[in-house]
Amino acid sequence: MQSFFDISHTVQSDEIDSQLHVHNLRYLQWTLWAASKHSADSGWISKLAAADGLGWVVRNHDITYRAAAVAEDQIVVRTWVSEIERYAALRKTIVCRPADQTVLARVKTRWVYVNLWEHRVVKIPENVRELMIVAPTPPMPWE
Repeated sequence: MQSFFDISHTVQSDEIDSQLHVHNLRYLQWTLWAASKHSADSGWISKLAAADGLGWVVRNHDITYRAAAVAEDQIVVRTWVSEIERYAALRKTIVCRPADQTVLARVKTRWVYVNLWEHRVVKIPENVRELMIVAPTPPMPWE
């Protein structure tokens, strides 16, 4: 299992805003898709956890936009877990366009582990920690 996970995506015309580039909410959507798919690929079964009243909730997102994407751009969304604390995990994501080696956005998301029934943050259990590979920043997709 790799320490990072990629989603390849072609920017669709319905993702373009009135300024003729990708709307900023799409970057957030892509980030969440990548996190979900990476977690599932690592063995996390969200439906089973939710049935037990447990899951991950976003505490905060920090997005730095660096360049614009436009319709038909081929992008890669690369994500990885950079640290795990007692109650939270920090996931980093880059959104890039390999064709011209451009980083479009850098994202940091702090996820907290919660008891969904009691609506409170709880300690991340060891069996959940074992599913997560903490990794340094991976190479860019074009490297």
